[in-house]
Amino acid sequence: MGCISLEKWKELQEKYGKPLMGAAIGIVVVILVILIYCHYLSGHLVEANQNVNELRQQIETLTQENDALKLENEELNEKVSILSDTVNSKVKEEEEREAEIAQAYVPTGFPLKGTATYKEEETTLDGQPIAIFEAASGTAVIATAQGTVSSIAGNAESGYIVMVDHGNGYYSVYRNGAKPEVKEGDEVTTSTELFTIDAGHEQLGYQIIENDAYIDPLSLMEIYG
Repeated sequence: MGCISLEKWKELQEKYGKPLMGAAIGIVVVILVILIYCHYLSGHLVEANQNVNELRQQIETLTQENDALKLENEELNEKVSILSDTVNSKVKEEEEREAEIAQAYVPTGFPLKGTATYKEEETTLDGQPIAIFEAASGTAVIATAQGTVSSIAGNAESGYIVMVDHGNGYYSVYRNGAKPEVKEGDEVTTSTELFTIDAGHEQLGYQIIENDAYIDPLSLMEIYG
């Protein structure tokens, strides 16, 4: 192969130089565009990664907060349950206490402290139910429930009548010839002695009034119920 002369080189350069230069410039431009676009994408990818990391951190934080709230909610539910049980227990105790108090004012007791004989043949007095008991001298007549002595009537000749108001529609009535050991207005309990049976007055007449009507006293008396 021979050497190209200077004139030939100039001819070739004039013929092919400009197109090659244009192509080279075009390639360079394309490469630059690609590089710029890659840089643009790279920046967006970095920003996207940052956003993803931030979202992950937020999710982790929210998850931790949610777990903490769940734990707090469980603790609160446990406290509410304990408080509810305590309140229910207190309410039940109060209801039972009130029931006991109410029951203490219902004349269900036996009117004599000791043994006595019930006279089955005498069950009414002036057409009203009554229970007649016969007890030994020295036996105490006691109130059959808590209440207040509302009235004392009678005398030593005809006998005394002690009436106790129990404050709930019930009255208990005690009839005996011995002198009463209480006075009107006295508060009484099931241990309060109203009379002491003495010689000649061994019988006790016992009646109960419920809502202004006499009832069979044995129907309430626990010893017979």
